[in-house]
Amino acid sequence: MTEALTLFKGYRSFGLKGEIRDEVNTLVDLHVDRQGNCAGSYRNLGATTEFVVIGDRAWSAFDEKGLNGSIESARYVGPDAVAAAKDAVATARGKYVESSAAELTEANVALSLCRMDRAYADVPASVTSAEHSSPRTEKGERRVSLMHAREDGEVVVQVPKAGTPTPRRIIEIRDVPVLVDIDDHDVPVKVQRPDTSDVVQAEEVRGLNPFAD
Repeated sequence: MTEALTLFKGYRSFGLKGEIRDEVNTLVDLHVDRQGNCAGSYRNLGATTEFVVIGDRAWSAFDEKGLNGSIESARYVGPDAVAAAKDAVATARGKYVESSAAELTEANVALSLCRMDRAYADVPASVTSAEHSSPRTEKGERRVSLMHAREDGEVVVQVPKAGTPTPRRIIEIRDVPVLVDIDDHDVPVKVQRPDTSDVVQAEEVRGLNPFAD
């Protein structure tokens, strides 16, 4: 398990695909590197959001389900919030909403995985003890799961039964369990800044979040 964790901690980039078992069971599919580049999507409550993060800026594109969800949420706040949400939806439809990468990755549990320096900072690079499961076939490969218990939960790493223990899946059990498959390690992340004509600023569409202060 130490060898697997050391490999994981040493990757310059990787892909993550899986789920965050929060209140809405968020599905994530992204690629991230240590240079602050990240691209992919997340899905919850039937809505899919695509995103691009480059350095200190981030862009999010909401599908129709997500935009309509903002209006529905605003109904719990009041008529003024509904009106603001409708205006924001009209402005954001078909566009990317640009915002601070730091603020977005702090506030959004899915996008927090775009911070390689922080997302798995609490996962140890080595362990002194671990339990292992019986081998199982996953995606045509015999694998074992290695589990290390901690005071605040546990870390599970799934590796091939034979050969180099390349981490295939990592599960972090804490207040919000995160289960992701790992692929494309050390493969450059392809990111492209959206065209200016396709971008609106977060300040222009504040109504999308009717519960914001």
